[in-house]
Parts: sequence; structure tokens; C-alpha cells
Amino acid sequence: MNGLSFQPMLPWPFLVVGGIALAAGFGYAAWRGGMVLDQKSRLGLLLIRCVALIGAFALLSNPGRWSSEQDVVPPGWGILVDASASMAAPKADGSGSRREEAAGVASALLDASRDRERVEARRFSAALEGEWTPDPDEPLSDSGSRLDLAGATLLDRSGDEGGIWTGLVVLGDGRQTGGEAGLDSLAAKARSLGVPVHVVPLGGPVAKRDLAVSVSRRQFLVPPNRGVRVGVRLASSGLPPVKARLRLLDPEGAEKGRFEAEVPAGETVAGGFDLAPGSPGGSYRVVLDGWEGDERSENDEAAFTIRPLEKRTRILLLEGAPYWDTKFLAQLLREQGLMEVEAIYRIQQDRFYRVSTSDTQALSETVEAFPASDAEMVRYDLVVIGKGADAFLTPERIERLGRFVRDRGGALLYSRGKPSASDLAGLAALQPGRWGEPANAEYTLLPTAEGEETGLFGDGLPGKGNALWSRLPPLLDVRTLAEVAPFTRVLAVGERVGGGSRVPLLMARRHGRGMIAAVNGDGLWRWGFGAGDEKKGEAGEDWHREFWMQVLQWAATYSEFLPGEDFSLQLDASSVPLGTTLRARIGYRGEASTRPTPDLVVTGPEEAVIPAAETGTAEDGSPRWVAMLSPKTPGIYAITVRDASGPGPSVPLTILPPPRESDELSADPATLEKLATATGGRVWKPTETKDLLALLEPEQVPEAKPPGEAEWVPAWNRAWILAIFALLLGCEWAGRRRLGLI
Repeated sequence: MNGLSFQPMLPWPFLVVGGIALAAGFGYAAWRGGMVLDQKSRLGLLLIRCVALIGAFALLSNPGRWSSEQDVVPPGWGILVDASASMAAPKADGSGSRREEAAGVASALLDASRDRERVEARRFSAALEGEWTPDPDEPLSDSGSRLDLAGATLLDRSGDEGGIWTGLVVLGDGRQTGGEAGLDSLAAKARSLGVPVHVVPLGGPVAKRDLAVSVSRRQFLVPPNRGVRVGVRLASSGLPPVKARLRLLDPEGAEKGRFEAEVPAGETVAGGFDLAPGSPGGSYRVVLDGWEGDERSENDEAAFTIRPLEKRTRILLLEGAPYWDTKFLAQLLREQGLMEVEAIYRIQQDRFYRVSTSDTQALSETVEAFPASDAEMVRYDLVVIGKGADAFLTPERIERLGRFVRDRGGALLYSRGKPSASDLAGLAALQPGRWGEPANAEYTLLPTAEGEETGLFGDGLPGKGNALWSRLPPLLDVRTLAEVAPFTRVLAVGERVGGGSRVPLLMARRHGRGMIAAVNGDGLWRWGFGAGDEKKGEAGEDWHREFWMQVLQWAATYSEFLPGEDFSLQLDASSVPLGTTLRARIGYRGEASTRPTPDLVVTGPEEAVIPAAETGTAEDGSPRWVAMLSPKTPGIYAITVRDASGPGPSVPLTILPPPRESDELSADPATLEKLATATGGRVWKPTETKDLLALLEPEQVPEAKPPGEAEWVPAWNRAWILAIFALLLGCEWAGRRRLGLI
């Protein structure tokens, strides 16, 4: 800026001469017009007019300065304050609420701002709210927290107004009911505008008072004349020790059982219900009676589906070295009403004998030691191989067996460990791993945590740590595993009797559309003579029968196809939030000559029939279909495949209600930190407002304009100067009127 100078509106000679002439003329007129007045009044009016004339002369001379500096416009910034219900939770130190702390931090920032008008302060909950002045007592909203929507709206406003923000400050606890995808979109928008998001996380962990119930499986396949045990878990959080009461309701809503359980503080206890043989199929519910202090009611109920097996399971059993294990297993399978067993034994070299469930004679010699074609192979659901598989399997038959499992969804079970003395070419891909050397020891079977996760142990069979397993006879002829195949699940291990290393005893893995399982050892037949505790007077049970029935039932759910079913049904997930679109995939392994047109039948809170669209074929040429579904009402649904022949497989689906912010009140600073990092912002403590404001409102140094672009800045264009000039003229007019001159 230069010193004061003048840029007259008229050339100086004209301005000076004209000014003197006008002053003389107006002065003379003012003096002559007041001749009737006394001397004092005449001089007062003349003085007022002269001062006004001098002011007019000064305005016409246009005083001011030449400026060679750019105009500096202070940058703006925004502040978003969480106004959702979780902000009523206590601060991290428990001395007040998060809402009060947010109002205090916002006040400190706004009060210290050098240009408050350039700051956009808003609250948000499910959407962006109006202009806001910090108030620790302002009501909160229970509609949820959508920082993604509120932040995007506020950034759009800044862009529309053409402002360049130095940052956006978020004060909140990080709880977000809209999911992370929305925050990723907000981060992308902030980066595109060059606006860093600074966050001030508020609050800390909040113990949730909750008692939750869950079931071990969502669906149980039940053979005829067999009951089922439904495992139930109760998890306590933030509550003192409680005595919970559970009820089991059948598909009609009638009570089928109840039990009580003592749940220690912060722990999980397991229990269960026993459904009697012949229980009807359908959706059952386990309901937890209300408990005072329980803050979440939506997990006080769990549902599962009972599906009776109505189609026969077709089993092919191959045994090249008959032993007690084979005899007991074959007899057990033949006793089951819906199991059709065809067993082929090698009694002597190149002499095979067949026995079937429907045969009238006990044993008949056969020359067909293995299905001769793929068409014959797909008649079976399960192939069980014992020892001496060398006598049955050739390279061609191994390929056929692989197609049966991989392409047709069949199940393959090695019931006695390594199936052959030698390593058969091509069979390695159909085994759970690479067999090692004989362990030459006895091993006690012990379930693993992975076995409990699958629902095989801890539900149908006693779980990990149960004393029963140590009382059962150990397994014999166990081998080590040199390598476990990828994706193989070890469901039980063997502990060497007398101590030593452990080896896998029960393994399973998926293979294409089917599954492969193996029991690594002999001697399970001895479990059929009970394992009661004589010291406690317990009667022994047939654990051989129980073990195999539970394993076979579990294996039936592990393959893509259920026993006896030509259709398979798979959903992307069995439990999803409301609004999720699910894909249902339908497979087929029936007769190639027919081309079915299946539908998807949805039953539950909503009912619908959805046509399935064919999407091509599987590797074996069988058709596949896809259907999309998105129920609009929360609840428990049954999704069933249906074609002209009738209903097929069915799976349960749970649509969860929309998340509520009260579901979890603990602060989530990690979400806010991720947003700040993605946009180039920082994480600040509530006490660092001074440093944060220095970053938002940096000192602005004026920049010089290019040479020749200096700008004239008048000194008279101020409202108060013009007001004084108008006041002088008004005073003269008022004086003359008062003195009777006008």
C-alpha cells in the first residue's frame, strides 16, 4: 500500500476555481438569506454550509491510496458434531457425556476462530441438520448415525458456494449405522475436493448388558425313528450371574421343552434340547424369557429348522480286507430305514461277494467289483472304502470316482484309514492328505475346536474336553500324516496312549461339489459295547452306532447335494441384514434326458415364487440356475427349490432387522481414524483445539499484484463519512425551517 493521494473527479484547475466560485456563491446566498436573523444565528448557518461545502470539495478530490496487494479472503472450514443417541453415553473418563464434551470442543474452536462467519457448524444423525450453535443440552436423535451422508451433503454445499475449505472437523464416537462402504465414498469425495477430514474421537468402551441365545446349527437333517439334540449356547455380557430360562417352541408355537441354566458373569454356557423321534419338520424357536437389565431383545430368540430325511440314502461299501469294523458298520447301515446299502467284499484273490439291503440271501458272488459307468456310479450318494482298495480301483475307476465326487456331488468316506497298502496313482487327489508311516501305537480320539465349530462335536456328539472320550477304547492301526491337504478340516485328533505326539484321526474336506472324509484307524467297533462309568453306576451306550450316525448325518449337510436329492440349493449367506440382495444357486444331478425348470419358493413373513434363470452348465454338462431374492421384512424364512416333480431341498434364511445405534454404545475410534487417514487429515485429542485451529486458520500473508495492476482504494467510500455529510446538510435545512426561513 502507498501513502494517501488524490485522484480528483475533475481536473485540479477546474475543481479549485469551481470550488472557490461555488463556495463564494453559496456562502453569499446563505448570508443574504439570513438577514432577518440575529448575528449569531446567521454565522451558525453559514458555518454549517461552509463545512458541508468543504466536505463536498474533499469528496470531489477523491482521496485514497494505490494498492499493489492481492485481497485476502479468509478460508472457510466445516465442523460436524454427532447428535445421535450414542452421544448420551459417558466420556472416556466417565465425568460427563460425549454430547457435553462435543459441545465444549466445538465452542472452543468457534470462539477462537478469527472469522466465525466463514465456519459452517452442523449437527448430524441419520442426516445433516441445520445451522448449529453449541449447546450441551440440545436433544439427541435415535434415528441412527450416518456420517457418510451428512459429510457428503456438507461437502457438496461447500463446493456449490465456490469456497475452498482448509478442512472438515468431525466430533463424534465413530458409531456408524450405515456400514463402511458409505464412509469410503465420503473419503473419496473429500479427496477429490482437497478437503482433509480431521477427527476428534470421543468416548470409550461401554459394557453392554446383554444375555444372548444361539443354536449350534441352523438346520438338522433327521433320519426316521431318530431323535435329535439341539445344542444351545447362552452368552452373558455386562450382567451379574443370572439364572436364565429357555423354552423350545415347535412350528405351531407349542412348547416342546424348557430348561434353566446358571450363567456366570461374562461367560458362555452350553445346554440343549432333545427332540423325540418323529418330531415334525419345520422351523423351531428357542426363546429366552425376558431378563431385567437385558438391553438387547433381538438376540433373545434363535431359530433352527428340522428337516426329516424322506429319501433313501444309497451307499456303496467296498472292503478288500474284511474286519470287525466293516461288519459292524455294514450292519449298522442296513438297520437304518432310509439307507440302501450295497456292500462288496473281497473274500479271496479275485473273488468278490455282494450283499445288498434288498437281497434275500446273505452273500452272493459277483464279477462286478465296481460300477461300470458314470451312470451306474451316480445311483449312490455315499461310497465307503475300507482296506484293500487295490483290488477294486484301477486308474479308470479312480477317474470315475473323482467325477462322482467332484462333478456329481457324491460323498467319499475312508472308514479305516489309508485304503491301500501301496500308493495308487490318481487317488492322492481324493484323499485328505499324504499318508505317513504306521504309528504302531493306540490313540484316544479327542474332538478339536474345529470339530465343535462344524457342529459335529458339542452338539450331536460330546464336545471337546468331555470325559467320555478318555473312557472309549483307543483306535488301532493309526498312521501318521506326512501332509494334510489344503482346506482339510481336522475334526478330531488322536492322543497316543501313554503320552506322545498327536495325529489327525477324523478329517474332512470339500472336493468340487462333493466331500471327502477319513477315519484314521481301526477299532471303532469296540465302541459298540458301551463306555459307562462303572464308579458312577452309568450304563454303557452304543457309541459305535452314535458316532457313525452323527458323522453320516453331518456329512450329508457337507456335500452340495443331500441324500436322494437331484437338486442342490446354496445361498450366499444364511443370515443377512435387511435390504441385502441374495443369490441362490441351484444345481442338478438328475437324468440328463430331462431339462427341469425349477422355481424358488419363499415362505415366512413374506411369501413369493421366484423363477430361476439358467446360467450355463457345470463341468459334467448338468444345468445350473440362479435366482435373486431380497425380502423386505425381517424374520425367518424357508427357501425351497420346486419343480414339476414337487419340492426339493430347503434352507433357512434369517433377515436381520436394521441395525440400531443402541446395539453397541462403545466408541469406535478406528472408523474415524481410517476416514482421517484416507483424506489426509489427522486424529486430534479434545484438548488440542488450539493446534487444530492453527491448522484450519493459517496466517494469511498478502501477495503482491503483478506490475501495472495496482488498484485505487478510495478513502471516502465509508458509510460514516457519507452519513456526516448528509447530517450537515440536514442540520442546515432543519435550522432554516425552525427559524422560519423556509
